[in-house]
Amino acid sequence: MDKWINNNTVAKVLALVVSILLWVMVHLDGGAASIRTTSVSSAMGTNVIDNVQVQAYGFDEDKYVLKSLDPTRVSIQVRGQQSDLTSYFSSESYKVKVDLSQVTQAGTMTLPLIPELPASVQYVSMSPSTVKVTIEEKTSNAFVPEIVTQGEPATGNQAGNPVITDGTDKVSVTLPQSRLEDVQKVQGVVNIEGATDTVSKTVSLVVYAKDGSVIKDAVVSPASVKVEVPIGTSVKTLPLNLSYTGELPNSLILANTEASVNEVTVYGSEKSLAALGDSITATVDLGSIKEAGTTNLTVKLDIPEGADRIAPSTVQVKITAEAFSQKDVTNIPVIFKGASDNYTNVITDPANQQVTLNVKGTPEALAALKPADIEVSANISGRKPGTYNIPVQVILPDTIALSDPANTPTVTVTISEKTDTTTPKDPADTDNSGTGTTDGTGTGSGTDSGTGTGGTTTPDTSNPGTTTPSEETPTTPEGTTPEQTPESNGSAGAENGGATTIPPDNSNNNTNSNSTTSEAATSTKAVFPSTYR
Repeated sequence: MDKWINNNTVAKVLALVVSILLWVMVHLDGGAASIRTTSVSSAMGTNVIDNVQVQAYGFDEDKYVLKSLDPTRVSIQVRGQQSDLTSYFSSESYKVKVDLSQVTQAGTMTLPLIPELPASVQYVSMSPSTVKVTIEEKTSNAFVPEIVTQGEPATGNQAGNPVITDGTDKVSVTLPQSRLEDVQKVQGVVNIEGATDTVSKTVSLVVYAKDGSVIKDAVVSPASVKVEVPIGTSVKTLPLNLSYTGELPNSLILANTEASVNEVTVYGSEKSLAALGDSITATVDLGSIKEAGTTNLTVKLDIPEGADRIAPSTVQVKITAEAFSQKDVTNIPVIFKGASDNYTNVITDPANQQVTLNVKGTPEALAALKPADIEVSANISGRKPGTYNIPVQVILPDTIALSDPANTPTVTVTISEKTDTTTPKDPADTDNSGTGTTDGTGTGSGTDSGTGTGGTTTPDTSNPGTTTPSEETPTTPEGTTPEQTPESNGSAGAENGGATTIPPDNSNNNTNSNSTTSEAATSTKAVFPSTYR
């Protein structure tokens, strides 16, 4: 055996045989593979793809929302080689779309479906081939954002009210109209757990439905706000008022003002906080506004004397200025300022005690303006009896101004001392006679006979014929009561009733008690009451 193997001729023959066998095997396998491939590639077939999702595209998502698609999935029948059909057997390999680019208004419509297939697969049919689409228009409403705190500040500290510091007073929430009515609030949360100083954060806003759930697809603009929560040992919250300095250009009128906050928080000792006034004032410079429109101004708040700090330290104020119109406002009553109780004040010109003002403002503000909205006054403080021409003082609403402030109306005011009126004489007392007793009076018969000093003679009904003085009525310098008339003295009684006047009692030193004459009597004057509003 070894001789056969070691023989070169035998070895060569064996090598040749093995080579031939290998060649035959390789070529036989390749031919078989070629035959099988040809057989598979030539086979064609069809297939049905179920549950292909319908996709919408092309519509204005800023203006519309896709409310519904019916149906949302369809079936597609396709044709192709079995190998391709096998490769693309899944529904994820196929797309069905509906084009909404031509939609110009909200509503429900039926539109054709458009299939998108792999390149090697042919479309046969689709069931269904159309879809019912409902489009709803988006609507926006304004909401006031609500900021709440979470947690508690450090022991010994108090939290003030959260304040939005970036000037955002309202936010816009956009949803389909049918769902917008379900919005209850827009809220942001600030964590103040363990805080010892003012907390300043940017807070995201969340829209809540009436059932308390979050409306995740609601679009909020702006989506977040800057917030401060005052933290301190002693705090006091006060309302914010606006005052104005400077002047708008002559062609403009103040149409509206709006501050970012309604109240501010002041920190300090209890003593300093107790000494604060009723409000904090922010001064707005109107001179910085040069043209019509809305201007946002940042106004710094001064820390009140004795306080440690104030929050927020600045506020945003929206000032709206517009070109003005003019209007005459008539029948505005004039009131007195500084009137004395000792004088009677009468406006004699104009006779109706009313004035007309020419004012300027926006058309809307002028349309709503009424005479009762304007205060016109004449200051007569410290003036003595006499007649005066007094320029009136005018107080107008913030959005209204005088067209010509240098040309305000004047009124003529007559000031006089107040006088008492005479009590009318009762004709039934004509025949009464008796003794008039004051401080040393005489007696006589006749109408209200008797005179005296220091009092008013009035009939005494309990004792007919006797008159007694009224202690409340002031006397004249001569001792004659203001109510006396020439017929009420003692001499008149002598003429009417035959009685004579009894001389005064000199022991009382009442030397003027018998000096009552017709010249000492005071006549009644008409009194016109002052007009007040």
